[in-house]
Amino acid sequence: MPLITRIAAVVGLALLSGPPASVAAPDAGLPNDRQRVVSTLGFSFLPPQGPSWSEQFETHQITYLKQTDPSLAPFYTGAVEGRLRSSLTTKDELVAFVRSKKDQWGDGDRYSSISTSFQVEEKNDSCVRYRLSAHDRDAKNKGKHEFLAMQAVGRFCTHPQDKRAAVDVFYSVRHVPSFDPKDLISEGETFLQGLEFEKAR
Repeated sequence: MPLITRIAAVVGLALLSGPPASVAAPDAGLPNDRQRVVSTLGFSFLPPQGPSWSEQFETHQITYLKQTDPSLAPFYTGAVEGRLRSSLTTKDELVAFVRSKKDQWGDGDRYSSISTSFQVEEKNDSCVRYRLSAHDRDAKNKGKHEFLAMQAVGRFCTHPQDKRAAVDVFYSVRHVPSFDPKDLISEGETFLQGLEFEKAR
C-alpha cells in the first residue's frame, strides 16, 4: 500500500454518508501562489504554498504531499469533507464523535507511547482540534530504526449554519527519532489555520 494511503487511513474521515460534495480544484501544475479552494458545503482553505508540493485528488479528499526525504520524514496535509449521518448538537457529542473515529490504533503492538488530545476550540465551538502521536514500530520506511515518531494533527469542524456539513483538515508527519519536525509542523499549522467558513452554494 502506498505510504500516503497508509498514513491517510489514520487521519482520514471515513465517517461521512451521502453523495460527496464537489470541490473547485486549484490550477494544475501547482504554481507557487495557489488560490483558495472553495467547496459547495461552505468550507474553504488555502493550499500549501511554494514549489515543493504535489497534489492528489480523491472523491471528497484533497491531499498535498511535500517533497521531503522519505527516509527521514514523509509529510502531508489534506482536507476531507462530506455530510454527517446526523447532526452533532452539543460540544460533548462533537468531541465524542471525533474521538470515536480518530482514536483507533488496532490490535497488536505496532503503536506504542500513544498520546491523544481532543478539545473544542475556544474561538469556534463547532470545531474540535485533535492531536495524535505514537511510535510506529512497523512503518515501512523505518529502515534501521526501531520506530518512527508519528504525529497527526487536525481540525474537525461542522459548519456553523449546517451541522451536518463537516470538514476535516489535517497534517501528518512520520519521522526518524533524530529528526526535528518543527518546520514541517509550522507549515502544517499554517494550513490548519487557513480553514474558513463560506456560505454554502
